[in-house]
Amino acid sequence: MKSALNQRIRKIREVKNLTQEEVAAKCGMSASAYGQIERNASKSTYDTLLKIAQALDVSITFLVDIENESF
Repeated sequence: MKSALNQRIRKIREVKNLTQEEVAAKCGMSASAYGQIERNASKSTYDTLLKIAQALDVSITFLVDIENESF
């Protein structure tokens, strides 16, 4: 089951027209590991979420604000 956070990460990536591979490379992780995060198959640490936010060029606050759909 996907969480709202994982769905938001995917939506932001898609809106920014980035592939999973591009985001993973910016985060310094494998595309497989990043894909697991989007599928909620892996738990994310704060450090990982911070790297994803930076790769997506958004603040960590914006990334985790699952109630806000304005992007």
